[in-house]
Amino acid sequence: MPIRHRNLPETCTIQTVSETAVDERGLPSSSWADTYTSVKAKFESQGIEEDRDGRNTTVETFGIYIEPNVTVVPGDRLVKGSEYHEIISVQQVKDRYGKECYKYLESLVRT
Repeated sequence: MPIRHRNLPETCTIQTVSETAVDERGLPSSSWADTYTSVKAKFESQGIEEDRDGRNTTVETFGIYIEPNVTVVPGDRLVKGSEYHEIISVQQVKDRYGKECYKYLESLVRT
């Protein structure tokens, strides 16, 4: 049984990277393009920690539930308001008949 929309109270945008642009030196340049907009989602913070690589930043990990009809892969980006989530894993959750109910994503937000 697919997840009900009332259980996905937020919306977000999913972006993919495209390398079609060229910078002033003639080298390929990456840009982000919206793939899906107004995607129903639920965000759950899994914790926050300081980045130990000598930078003054924090990294927050999220578990995110989204609609099943959205195609997303690790490396894509999810935008919620002013936050940019780096998608690190995607898991399809299926019912006992093999029908996809929803997708579960893990993401990082660096601030």
